[in-house]
This record gives sequence, structure tokens and C-alpha cells, in this order.
Amino acid sequence: MDRTPPRDVLEKLRREVNLGCPVPGCGTPYLTWHHFDPPWRITPHHNPEGMIAMCATHAWLADGGRWTKEQLREMKRKPFVTSDLISEFYGYLRKNVVCLFGNVAYRVKNILELNGERVIGFEKDTDGYDRLNLLIRNREGNPVLVMENNYWTAYSKELHELSVSAQGKSLNVASKDGTTQFEMRFDDYPRSQFRELLIKRQRATQIPEWVKRDARSWLEESGKDTNSIDWFIQEIGAPDIVPTWSVKGRLSWGAHTLEIRDSEIEDERRNRFSMNFVVGGRTAFSYGSDSMAFGVA
Repeated sequence: MDRTPPRDVLEKLRREVNLGCPVPGCGTPYLTWHHFDPPWRITPHHNPEGMIAMCATHAWLADGGRWTKEQLREMKRKPFVTSDLISEFYGYLRKNVVCLFGNVAYRVKNILELNGERVIGFEKDTDGYDRLNLLIRNREGNPVLVMENNYWTAYSKELHELSVSAQGKSLNVASKDGTTQFEMRFDDYPRSQFRELLIKRQRATQIPEWVKRDARSWLEESGKDTNSIDWFIQEIGAPDIVPTWSVKGRLSWGAHTLEIRDSEIEDERRNRFSMNFVVGGRTAFSYGSDSMAFGVA
């Protein structure tokens, strides 16, 4: 049996503790899980009645016997988090971050604007770090998650799902009305790996439908189409390590819906915007009822 619980069990465990570590005084939403009745080493299982969601530090202490079964059950009954707001600091800070959001942006203040409002963007702090800002809404316009300079708040009444990796590297949000699902992840990529990632994404957008059955030969011939990637890598200074935010999912904004995939953005009219490279300027991609623009100065 795989030690990782099924998705529905994880969701039940997270909801049970109100999306925060239940240990008094903690409450962090960066959760993993702990098997306590019976312990995994005795009987592998995924029975949520004998499991509890906790932060990685407290799960490690629980594995060492810090709390009795009765104390852990009491935490399940009376978790520390009782508010409808879940807040935390997103601890990954880097300088000169690249953002992958179906397109590619570097040194851009506003990564994505919808109807003139910033949805994804960065602010430089006094030490030169890029601090992430997000405004994620559901179709009714109610905020689901707001991040200001890496400090984020989720609104549990609007949430169907909030999951954050124990290391805090990835964050997944889904709205209760089913219209919004947002995923983001931070990675430090070695330059060669980052280049291969861009090539893979670019080629995925370029393969015509009629040649997919013979895609291997087409890909072998398309290596010459990496000029834009090599240009971009030079523009960011060809660093040994490329700090990267990857964003994808479905965003709803009133009448508009954008699907952000690895290699493209698609709107509700099935218009697709694929692998544009934007360096500098105020906005990488601006989308509204009457206009659409890349690389707004």
C-alpha cells in the first residue's frame, strides 16, 4: 500500500482541522498527515478516523510519541484554527524570478491583468527580492485567495479545496462554486533543465494535429525553433540557477474564464495565446472584454 492517502482522505483530514495544523498555538496550513491508530509501522491503512493532518514538524513529533491517541483525537474534535480566514507567509523569496503562466515573463510588474485588475504580479522589496501578489476570485467576484507580498489569506467559506505542500513549495486552490481552480509552484531550475522545460512546452504548442501521429520525426526537425528560448535565457543573464514560479489552472472573472496551461492560455471563446516571451514592462498579459495585449510598457 502506498503511504500517501487517497485525495478524498487528504481532503477530509484537511477539512477536519479547518485547513490548519491542530496543535495549540500552531495553525499553519502547510500540512502533511500522521497515522496514529494504529501507527503505519504496525498496520498500513488510510482510515481517516485513525489519522490526523498536521504540519511537518508536529507530525514528526507525533511519530515520536509526543501525544497520546486520546490527545490526538481531542485535537481532531477541537482544532486550533476556528476562523474562516486562513493566513500564512509564503516563504520562498528569490531575486529576478521567471514566471511561467502559459507564457513566459521576466522583470514584469504585472504578470496577468483581467479587466484592468492585477491577478498575478510582483513587487520588489528593499532587498531586491520579488514578492508575489495574487488576487483569485470566483465567478461572483468574491475573493477566494489574496496574497500581498508573499503573505496570503484564503477565505474558507468560498473554498472547495486548499492544499499546500508540507514544504510550502506548491499551493492549490479550488473555489466552492467550481469556477476557479488555481495552482502555483516554486522551483529553482538548473539552466540546462530550465531550457529543456521551455523547449518541451514550446514544442507541445507547435505540433499540428495532423502530424501528432508522427510527432517524433517532426520534433527532431523542429530543433531550429529554439532561437526565442536561447534569446530569452540570454536576456535573463544566463544564470546557473533560474528561480521560477509556475502558474496554471482556471480563473473566472465575471463573464470571462481563462484556462492557464503549461504552454498556453485559452479564453472562453477558445482563443489561444501560446508561449509568448515578455521581458520588462508593466504588464505581461492584459485581457479584457474589448482588448488583449502582451508586453504592455
